[in-house]
Amino acid sequence: MIDLNNIMRYHENNRIEAKKAAGGFPTSLWETYSAFANTIGGLILLGVEESRDKNFTITGVPDAQGYAETIRQTVQDPGQVSVNILRPEDVAIHTIDGKDVLVVHVPRADRRQRPVYVGDSPFTGSYRRDGEGDYHCSPDEVRAMLRDREDAPADLTVLEGRSPEDLSPDTLRQFRLQMVMRQTEHPWNQLPDQDFLAAAGAAGYGKDGQLHPTLAGILLLGKRSAIREVFPHCKITYEETDTGFTLATHRLENPENLFDFYQAVARRLDAAAALLSQDAAARQDLAAAMKEAVMNAILHADYFAPGGLTICRTDDTLQVENPGLLRVNPNQARDGGSADPRNRTLTGLFSLVKLATGQGLGLKGIYKTWANRGWNSPTLSEAFQAGITSLSLPLPRRTFSQEEMTRQLIAEYLTDQVADDASGIAKALGLTVKEVTAALDQLLEKAFIVEAPEGYRLRA
Repeated sequence: MIDLNNIMRYHENNRIEAKKAAGGFPTSLWETYSAFANTIGGLILLGVEESRDKNFTITGVPDAQGYAETIRQTVQDPGQVSVNILRPEDVAIHTIDGKDVLVVHVPRADRRQRPVYVGDSPFTGSYRRDGEGDYHCSPDEVRAMLRDREDAPADLTVLEGRSPEDLSPDTLRQFRLQMVMRQTEHPWNQLPDQDFLAAAGAAGYGKDGQLHPTLAGILLLGKRSAIREVFPHCKITYEETDTGFTLATHRLENPENLFDFYQAVARRLDAAAALLSQDAAARQDLAAAMKEAVMNAILHADYFAPGGLTICRTDDTLQVENPGLLRVNPNQARDGGSADPRNRTLTGLFSLVKLATGQGLGLKGIYKTWANRGWNSPTLSEAFQAGITSLSLPLPRRTFSQEEMTRQLIAEYLTDQVADDASGIAKALGLTVKEVTAALDQLLEKAFIVEAPEGYRLRA
């Protein structure tokens, strides 16, 4: 909240709008009301003017009480604005330097109320805040807000124009194997594939009585071509640019499906954590938190929206971006106070292999890990005009030498892959065969690994 007694210190921004309101009630107030409600909320100050040098000057309003009553009446008229989100105390008169200033506090609207719009159509009367001004929402932005109003899991929608052949049999096999390993006694393990898909929500029966994939099923297990046809805007990318390691750039773009994507990224992030810390507990915390950030983005992405799911790791930062804005207040998201994933069916599917809980604790756990380790705090932000949510994780400084990094990477890889030869390890980790061979010789000398017919593996 701003200090109204020192209002001259402020200027217009994405949370404050000043209106002189000397020539009558400013009808543009309702555009700002819509803009603040559809973004992060803010204050409208009537009787305050912003000068050319961007400083505020108190001008006062001629009839503060009358203006306040106009606001209270208009906001309850659905023909003027779509919804009233103001409490009685959100419209208040303050006397500053002997002049009346009307202060309207506009909160961020709940997703079930957005878009908040002026007039009779969300497509012509919806606004958002961008810097110091209000801008008209595009049709895509309006459609995204309308999608988010629904409580029913949209990703459970059955795609009657699709068949189980649009799902990748290899991915489905890997998914079910992981479920068997992580939930050994689950009754669905005994089901045939088609019954399993229906029970899990990855497929459903259409009006024709036939089994068809759901939106969640296509995203998680689908073939790349099917995903591209159902979600034409969907783009999924992981990129590393790490000047401190031999492989300068590693890029994974538009993988087969979300399950394959997560598995590949998780391996890269496990390897990255191995590079960054010699402390086993810190390494484990870092890897878990980075993977949680990726999973959080996967579950909250709006795959119909323009833009894409992008994960980028550099020397010192993991940047995670997903299309779609937060469905809850940013403070709630950070504090773990509300679980509201955009893709609830997808959340349930990932929970079958113990990779998601749907309890809204992911971001809270990430912030807690960074605080407990004394690392620079993560940053959660929204770009409203682009419709993107970003999470930036500052990474700790690496403590390994180059040779130690290589050995640790190989150890992490063999933990996951069980066994492989030098060329296979080099290809997977983006190293040269010469580098891998030297590291393997050192690991053999230390009796950390053994050589077997199927390749090198960790000593039992």
